[in-house]
Amino acid sequence: MAEPIEPVAPPAVEPIETSTEVLPSTPVATAPAPPRKRRRWIGWVIALVVLVVLLVAGFFVADAYAKDYAKGYVRDQIIQVLKLDPTTKVDVDLGGGSVILQALRGSIDEVTVDVAELSFGDITGSAVITAAGVPLDGAQPVDKLGIVATVSEANVRKLASFMSGIELKTIELGEGVITASTEFNVLGFFVIPVSVDLVPSAVDGGISFDPETITLAGEDISVADLRASPEFAGIAGQFLQSQDFCVASSLPKALTITDVDVVGSNLVIAINGDGTALSGPGLSELGVCKQK
Repeated sequence: MAEPIEPVAPPAVEPIETSTEVLPSTPVATAPAPPRKRRRWIGWVIALVVLVVLLVAGFFVADAYAKDYAKGYVRDQIIQVLKLDPTTKVDVDLGGGSVILQALRGSIDEVTVDVAELSFGDITGSAVITAAGVPLDGAQPVDKLGIVATVSEANVRKLASFMSGIELKTIELGEGVITASTEFNVLGFFVIPVSVDLVPSAVDGGISFDPETITLAGEDISVADLRASPEFAGIAGQFLQSQDFCVASSLPKALTITDVDVVGSNLVIAINGDGTALSGPGLSELGVCKQK
């Protein structure tokens, strides 16, 4: 009997070693990035802004210079036209607008001049001159030109000889009138106080003083009654003998007195020169008062 065949064991299979080392990958070729565009317009904007700022600053500097020059020119003209002492304080205001822009339009919109001291013959006062639509061409007329002169009570007293034909003791301003007072000596025994309220007004280039109310020994009396009184008729005429005070001869002939009022304790004189050419003869020649 044959022996059984023993099973043959399969050959041993050696395990295959696996490596954990990672091999470098082959780089993948990529297209280069396009060149970055330069933003040149930003530089142009910055340059433009700087230029605008410089132009604006230059304009304001030039305008300030032009305004200072114009103020000096106006001041010199005022001194010349009104025959002022060169040392007189004269302040010029050209308003808040641009002088250069106004000049390009051919005229200055508004001019205000404060004159510290302006003389009208025997009296002196301050004045404010206002003008509107002042052309750069001196041969052309201004739209508006006015002067408001303010004379103090102390200066008005210098006009005593124009208010009465006799010596006055006191002169006071208030409540819209000028009150002049003196005393009447009756028969060498009685001294009676008398005062008159004078209303100033503009007339023929001057100022008139018209009697309104008379107070005699504390009693109001009319002008007609005072003139008709046997006791006072002789001196009433002299007391009420007022004269016009000429102002026109102290001003350029183109300027006209339009109104005179008592405001507070001051005499206020309004003068008009609308439509006057600044370089014309109307401002270079003095006026003349009409003779009565």
